Amino acid sequence: MNELDQVILTRCLEEQSRGWEDFVDRFLGLVVHVINHTVQVRGLPIDSEQRDRLCEDVFTILNHDSFRLLREFDGQCSLTTYMTIITRRIIVRLLLNRKAKAIATTTRAAA
Repeated sequence: MNELDQVILTRCLEEQSRGWEDFVDRFLGLVVHVINHTVQVRGLPIDSEQRDRLCEDVFTILNHDSFRLLREFDGQCSLTTYMTIITRRIIVRLLLNRKAKAIATTTRAAA
């Protein structure tokens, strides 16, 4: 992991002043890119509001449980690679959950 990422991650996990904000600033572009790529590959058109909501959801999940997912980072790959992988997993899970809810709502409305 490069030195900058190490400093940002450490500040975030230690909940130092602006640690979380600097982490978000560092990885916001990556998260948006992963969202765009993931929905494009799956042929799911989304608008900017939906993309912003997915992005917010990713960072909310990363922040959950005292940054549990970030604390699980073991340094076996770069932090950027790790963020790409977990962001994609989070997005796929969110999209599947939303699809299941939409189907359930449609089914109830038809009944």
